[in-house]
Amino acid sequence: MPACGGKNPTPANVDPVPAPGTSVAVTQGADSTLAIRMVGTVGSSVDSASVTAFLRGWMPLKSTGVDGFLRVHHTFDGRGVLIAVLDGGIDAGIPGLATTSTGDRKILDLRDFSGEGAVPLARTEPAGDSIRVAGHWLRGVRRLAAISTGGVIWTGTVSEAAWGNAPAADVNGNGEADDTLAIVVCKASDGWVLYADTDGDGSLANEKPVHDFLTGRDTFGWSTAGRPSPLTLAANFREVKGAPELDLFFDGDAHGSHVTGIAAGHDLYGVRGFDGVAPGAQVIALKIARNAEGGISTSGSMLSALRYAIGFARSRRLPLVINMSYGVGNEQEGTARIDHLIDSVLAANPSVVFTIAASNDGPAVSTLGFPGSAVRPITVGATYPASFLPAPPPRQSGELLAYFSSRGGEVAKPDLVAPGIAWSSVPRWNRGDEQKGGTSMASPHVAGLAALLISGLVQDKRAIEGRLIKQALMVTAAPLAVQTAIDQGTGLANVGRAWVWLAAGHQPPEVTVAAQDHGATAAIRWNGLSSPADTIQRFTLTAPALGEAMSFRLQSDAPWLSAPATVSVGRQPVSLALSYHASAFAAPGVYTATISGWTADSDAGPAFRLVNTIVVPSRIEGAVPGPITVPASGQSRLFFAADSGRPFAILFKVPSGSGQPVNVFLHEPGGQPFRDGNANQAAPGDDAAVFAVDGRDVVTGLYQATAAGSPYGPSQVVFDVERSPVAIHALRQKGGVSVSLENMTTNAVSARTALALIGAERGISQSGHAGVERIPFVVPAWVTHIGIDIRMDPAQWPRFTDFGLTLMDTAGHRLATEPVNYALGRLTFDRPAGSKSEPLVVVLTPGFADTTGDTRWTADASIRLYADSTNTVFQDGPNANIGPGTTTELTIPIPDSRITLGEGFAPLGIVVVETGEHAWTREVPLPLPAGTLSP
Repeated sequence: MPACGGKNPTPANVDPVPAPGTSVAVTQGADSTLAIRMVGTVGSSVDSASVTAFLRGWMPLKSTGVDGFLRVHHTFDGRGVLIAVLDGGIDAGIPGLATTSTGDRKILDLRDFSGEGAVPLARTEPAGDSIRVAGHWLRGVRRLAAISTGGVIWTGTVSEAAWGNAPAADVNGNGEADDTLAIVVCKASDGWVLYADTDGDGSLANEKPVHDFLTGRDTFGWSTAGRPSPLTLAANFREVKGAPELDLFFDGDAHGSHVTGIAAGHDLYGVRGFDGVAPGAQVIALKIARNAEGGISTSGSMLSALRYAIGFARSRRLPLVINMSYGVGNEQEGTARIDHLIDSVLAANPSVVFTIAASNDGPAVSTLGFPGSAVRPITVGATYPASFLPAPPPRQSGELLAYFSSRGGEVAKPDLVAPGIAWSSVPRWNRGDEQKGGTSMASPHVAGLAALLISGLVQDKRAIEGRLIKQALMVTAAPLAVQTAIDQGTGLANVGRAWVWLAAGHQPPEVTVAAQDHGATAAIRWNGLSSPADTIQRFTLTAPALGEAMSFRLQSDAPWLSAPATVSVGRQPVSLALSYHASAFAAPGVYTATISGWTADSDAGPAFRLVNTIVVPSRIEGAVPGPITVPASGQSRLFFAADSGRPFAILFKVPSGSGQPVNVFLHEPGGQPFRDGNANQAAPGDDAAVFAVDGRDVVTGLYQATAAGSPYGPSQVVFDVERSPVAIHALRQKGGVSVSLENMTTNAVSARTALALIGAERGISQSGHAGVERIPFVVPAWVTHIGIDIRMDPAQWPRFTDFGLTLMDTAGHRLATEPVNYALGRLTFDRPAGSKSEPLVVVLTPGFADTTGDTRWTADASIRLYADSTNTVFQDGPNANIGPGTTTELTIPIPDSRITLGEGFAPLGIVVVETGEHAWTREVPLPLPAGTLSP
């Protein structure tokens, strides 16, 4: 899923652990020491790596007080609570996902809403005891005809290539992902059943029937040479006009399985006591994403799964927690269709708690994705758990904020943070990768915390209200050092303190918040204040459930932000004016402060928060005075303006002997990660990090350069921004390439110019509806690298939950996948050496929030084919002297190309402009001018 990711710190070494194959019981004494007891030899499901992970605390329950809470309230472990995991599927065969802490079945249902596992079926007549499926004969079908009502048999096939690449798509574990596997279906007296030749002996005689998981709890898997199946599958059946429809449920990404183990795993990998947050909870897994396309959601899948989860829980009278570790980038915060749908569903089901990952586009401002930007869910950012940090820990004790955790700006999110790294459950094919990091891991941790709280409420026979669960966790969270509200929300959750808050019976009213003109649920000014008089920011407040208006005491946490002493809020919207003190914003940087609204019950915490952020860009050209100290797991941000067509480079350097390396990032205006790769690392000394941005990729607006401190300690960094003195624009004309050089400085500029032909480009205007669109093309043998861009009007983006971009060959193999997380997406692919000319296909897969509205879309696609240096040709252009603030026009002849262009492709060039020690570039497509018949 798109929310998962982030780099994990390398754990420190620990003492040796028991040998593989030994079952281990671990108990904790009153002094918090661990007592280890060998309880006998078990199967290979218990290994030393899992025991090591358990003993090191790599399921970081201590971080949020789970260990202490369950010592006091050991029955409040999630029992009696249902957790719905909306993800890419889970593997039901993983040790640790079989039973709850009370011995009940852990997984109650597995249901596919993504369509990835759909298996088309056709009526097939057997020939005696055999049946032919996809060119192969299967024996042992006479008994199927005997049990089938009506004697009808249906067959279908599973193509491994359609499910992605190995190892996940190597369904039978034979080392290849090109097999076609047979499915046989019939209707027995107890419903539709599936048969498969799971052992590969060509016969169904010894195979067990597989019922729909909901009714039969059956699973199956193909295997080779007696080895265990790498993938556990389940069946979803429907009957339409007397015919079966089949979806196979599986986890081809390991993301959903890992998430589930964090939320509710019990005795993971056979290690007794190695639990997730809520080991007593039961689970339903609802698949909303196609893993083969990079974990993209499909049209309507989120909403359908959400409604199914609520109906399932209601029919069984189980309190419900929903987790969705998913997020894509906001283009226009507050407008996403899925946000509004989720908020509406939760408003109609007030007992449901919904946790959503904040996304992993941090550490820049305004990177929080949807649907985490919805108001009612608990949106969760990520920390580095203390158990993954070195000993002794950095100067700040305990948890540190993870750099990858997305930040708010226009929205008052995340709500809180939780551990963003864990060792958890994965399918057999993914063993060795049990440690994963991202806000995807933090969100199910909080889902587990909610399950613990609800479990306690159920056993105490108290009412469950989702907003109060959220309030309890937010009010009692502990703020992290050096972080603001847009970085961490209210801080690190703690279940023990949240329980005490709930037990006190606080009932703060629900107040909705909207920023006027400069944000959605929070206010942000991207370019400082527009004038000395621009000091007022208005918010609209509403409390629709209040019978009469209520007075709230207002409190600011920063001297530059002030408000009236009180405000009265009721059912009718009220406008509240906050004041900014302009003198506070003299220095470049990010300023964040909050006005909180309090009732007479001060122990209840703020009923609402008005988050305000002021961004003051740097006006400095070149190196920023420094070095700047970056605290451990803190960040230093630099905002600078860029102009379309004007290349720039930014260098991050860590002085020798000044501390730890720093992770460095570049984000485009509005928060989108730099399209050509936004992450790098700078180490002390000469190991600097550089982002060089071609003029074609530069967007007008404020870029964010961010240095994120290592969790291992503080460091220093020097920012150096170099802009081209000229903006470069180019267009092919009859006489060559017409180049326009606009001097953006107050000094005269001398420039040398050149043109390089580097490949070919094809531009396509593409449109479609909710279905898949394909763009075929032929890639010549000379191509060493492929780049594909998809660009749409940002106003379209809020209607989507996803947009898949995949490069495939004609045999159906996925060469590269890249979910489009903003209105512009880029996919790149390096071709293997010696590749020949071949046809390829660009596959575009839109995912709409729902399919009841307008599902039309348009986008511009660019397919770029790059040659190696032996096929690149250069042509020198004229020199130019450009006066301050003026524009010079010149022409560079187009050299003869060494490559043959494919159908629909035009030459792809780069204009090179040398000024002093720097060479600036502008990549430019070179199609023939309109009306031109030949070059």
